[in-house]
Amino acid sequence: MTAPADPFRFTTLAHAGRAILGPLSPGALGELLGGLSLPAPPAVLDVGCGKGELLLQALELLGGTGVGVDPNPAFLAEAAARARGRVPEGAVTWVQARLDEARLPEGAFSLLLCVGATHAFGGTAEALAGAHRWLGPGGRALLGVGYARRPPDPAYLAFLGAGPGALPPLPDLVAQARNAGWRVEAVRESSLAEWDDYEEGYAAAVERWLAASPGDPEAPAFAARIAAWRDAHRRWGRETLGFALVLMGIPEDP
Repeated sequence: MTAPADPFRFTTLAHAGRAILGPLSPGALGELLGGLSLPAPPAVLDVGCGKGELLLQALELLGGTGVGVDPNPAFLAEAAARARGRVPEGAVTWVQARLDEARLPEGAFSLLLCVGATHAFGGTAEALAGAHRWLGPGGRALLGVGYARRPPDPAYLAFLGAGPGALPPLPDLVAQARNAGWRVEAVRESSLAEWDDYEEGYAAAVERWLAASPGDPEAPAFAARIAAWRDAHRRWGRETLGFALVLMGIPEDP
């Protein structure tokens, strides 16, 4: 029997050598979390934690313990290696699962991170509606979400497989958060330089792998995929896509 294809292989290859899996500089998280006051002892949940870099940075800044959830075993293996020597042994737990399979205790965390992974909830609207269930009193959520810096070209939305309202402008996203009952405390937008670093590195990592793996059975499909992605980014995405970290507090008296 043929082994099933690894559904995470492309994204694993595309993020080779990258610690933060999104258009963020290494110090971006600290700009929002530095000096943040949380219920003690801090307990941090990172949904879609990838290689764990943002969770580890949060623990280095705030102390406490953390749980990182991600379905990609390759990312979690890197996360576990990355944690060694940076946080005390036992301070962080890695859970290989989808969010709906992770069986996490509700109301047990003081900070929830979900950066570039709101699809784990079903989408941004679902994350805004449901993320509070894992937070205790005085908790915060930090979501990293995409938005439209200009009205998206319909052809770009079609390429992304997205509906007309899938990329709202940033003010609409902030309004959605407030309408869902959150107190929006801070917003940090990624710069064009951060986007360029991420997108160019993403494509280059796949192209390096393709050059080294011409006989791989998945190489033709991966070559077509990254060529289409790079073309769409240059044609539409660079001028359209934005990304922001949104720090939110749950209401004290819901």
